[in-house]
Formats: sequence, structure tokens, C-alpha cells
Amino acid sequence: MRTLFSKGRILDPSQEMDVVGSVLVEDGQIINVGGDIEAVDVDEVYDCTGLWIAPGLVDLHTHLREPGEERRETIKTGTQAAAAGGFTTICCMPNTSPPLDTPSLIDFILDRAASPEAGGIFVAPVGALTQGQLGERVADLGSLKKAGIVAVSDEGGPVQDSVVMMRAMETCLQLDLPILVHCEDLSLSRSGSMNDGATAAMLGLKGMPRSAEEIMIMRNCVLALNTGCRIHILRLSTWGAVEMVRQFKFLGAPVTCEVCPQYFTLTEDAVGEFNPNFKTTPPLRTQVDIDLLTQALNDGTVDCIASDHSPYAPFEVDVPFEEAPFGMAGLESAVGVTLTELTQTGILSPLETIRKLSTAPAEILRLEAGTLRPGGTPVAQITLIDSNVEWTYDVNRTFSKGKNSPFHGKELRGKAVLTYCGNEVYRDPHFHNDRYARQ
Repeated sequence: MRTLFSKGRILDPSQEMDVVGSVLVEDGQIINVGGDIEAVDVDEVYDCTGLWIAPGLVDLHTHLREPGEERRETIKTGTQAAAAGGFTTICCMPNTSPPLDTPSLIDFILDRAASPEAGGIFVAPVGALTQGQLGERVADLGSLKKAGIVAVSDEGGPVQDSVVMMRAMETCLQLDLPILVHCEDLSLSRSGSMNDGATAAMLGLKGMPRSAEEIMIMRNCVLALNTGCRIHILRLSTWGAVEMVRQFKFLGAPVTCEVCPQYFTLTEDAVGEFNPNFKTTPPLRTQVDIDLLTQALNDGTVDCIASDHSPYAPFEVDVPFEEAPFGMAGLESAVGVTLTELTQTGILSPLETIRKLSTAPAEILRLEAGTLRPGGTPVAQITLIDSNVEWTYDVNRTFSKGKNSPFHGKELRGKAVLTYCGNEVYRDPHFHNDRYARQ
């Protein structure tokens, strides 16, 4: 079976490639990439004129909720949402119920993700850093790695004890496991609902100070510098956090970081109507923070963009703002928001956009993804993106069970229109013309 993706703009940061050309796939594997490929003995052709042909997108920060929280999301619905968003590889966070702290639970995740009813994409499990995610004793990370985890994380329950974190880093250094760190000093942020500042005071809400994030970033970067353990900082939200990461990178600390669409798009002012869809941790900050975060994306200080897909059941969100959970569903809006806010505005070039959404996250966790290089991935992982299509994000037309998105009703420009992971796993239903059809 030979498939040709023809006449598209190939954007592959792993090869520094930005050319108009074609990608040839045979039996689910990429065998040729370039500007001059003949369609010989090809079974199907995708005419990609005017589209981007990119490596399948990679998300380092997805909450699939299963096991234990299937009312919010399942592996089936979450992977389907990821495929619809253009992602061919996602990393699922360990703060499920129970947490992913045993090999049997890792086996469960991998089996469910490989089932025929799932979305057809790769799921890379992230193990719990401590037993039960209680922040007290380091989990059996060696057995978790043998089971198939790609990293460990304290996401959902950040480790407050510095001794525990140091021991965890020493263990992870020996196992060559990176830590995805949720940076939050809970003694400062506990019981808060939004960014600490004048807006919170005006609304009568308890604030979460930026220092709660920055203090923990400082601690974790210092420990990483001293131990040599690789850490990846989840969802930066403040300009101070950016400057700390920049300085520790300069000092040689093995630190990478991400930012999520809500943090380079929305400010604390969005909370003004007490809409729980705008409640997240860390909280939405200020325009100054957005300006510095986008600058850091442009200059490379921020390594990648992640969705922080955090779905909740509708009844959990339909409560007063202070009682609502933290988090936003984001897999199916991430590409559109990124292209609208960063690419169309010139902050990121098309090649750098794909680097932040695909190649860089794959490199951070050393995943077999994020490239169109022949033999670079287990099967061909390709995402077709229409960078010019205008559309409206509608949570009622998404695969995710979580409808808690601040971008509902937002006009966007740019969308993943086809996701290919060894075979076609998603095609945008709104595109029925011959341009997207098999020939």
C-alpha cells in the first residue's frame, strides 16, 4: 500500500526542512520526503496544495482521567480528541484514581490506548513520582520504567518537601528519567481561585500569588543543577518564571519548559464574569506576562507548547467559581489558538510553530515522534494543517467528554484537517471537497 501526500508545504524542524514537496508512505512507513517525488504505483494520493505537511504533533501534557475518573474523560474519548486536534503522540499524566504508580496500571494504559476503539494514536504514560502521589515516598520508578513510562511527574500534587524531591531527582538521574514538574508552593496558593492582584480584590476572590509558582521553579531548578537530573517545567505563567528558566539554562541546568495556549492568550480580566471555564492553575495572569511569555517562545527560552488538556464533567464545572475545579479542555483547540495568536501574528514562523508543537516536545522526552525522516518513527506520523481556514471552536462538536473550554465560540484561523498515524485516523468532517479526498 503506497500513499502519497503531494504538493504541500513540508515543515519538518528535525531536518530544518521548509519546502514545497511530497511525502511517500509505503505500508505505513515514510520512505521518501522531498520536493521531487514521482507518483509511481501509488494506491492513494492526498492533494495537499496550500496545506502544511508536518510531523504528527506531540503533546507532553494530557489528562486522560482513566482509570477512576471516566465521568471526565476516557482513553477512548481522549485519544479521539487528540487525533482530531492533530496529535499523533500524547503523554498522559499520572494523577488518575488510583495514580499511575504501579506497573499494572501502566500496562492498563498501554493496552487501552492500543485497542481498536481508541483514537489510533500513541499514548506515552507518565508515572507518578511518589507513592500515591502523596509527596512522601518516591515510587518504585525502576519497575515503572520497565513497564513503559517515558517520564515521571508530581502533576496534580506537587512535592512540597525538598528532601523528597532531591531524592527523587537522584533516583531519576540513575534511571535516566526526566521529571515533569508542577511548580506550586501550596502554602502560598492554597484556597486561592485566581491571580493575586487588583482584579481578585475587586471580585472578592482569594488570590494565588505568582511567588507560589516562582519559588518552586527556583527550588526545582537549583536541585536539577546540583543533581544533574533532567526536569521539564509544566505550564509557565509568569514573566518571573521565564527569567528564572532563562538564567538556569545559561548556568547549564538540564531544564526545559512549556507554555499552554491559555497563558499566552488570556488574562485575569477574563474571570470578571465568574465563568469557571477560566479557572486554572497556575491562574491566568496579566498582559505583561503574556508579552514576556510570547517573547520567550520567540527566542527559544520556552521550548514547547502543550495543551494541559484537563477535562471535567459538565456538572463539576456548573458550580460557583470558587467551588469549581482547576483546568481546561484543550486538545482540539490548541492548534487553532496557537496559529491564530502566534503564527498569524508573526511571533512564530510556520517552521517554529511546528517545532514547538511537534519536534521539540518529542526531543525533550526522546520520543520516536516529531519527524518526517524515513525510519524516524515506528509508523508514519503526519498532520495536515490548513493555516488559512477560518472556523469557530465549538465544544458541542468535540470528541472530548470535557466541555470546559474558555475558547468556546472563539473565531480561529488555522486547523489540523487530517491526522495520519500509520493510516488515516482523523479527517475533518467539514472538508469534503476533492482537495482532501483520496484520489
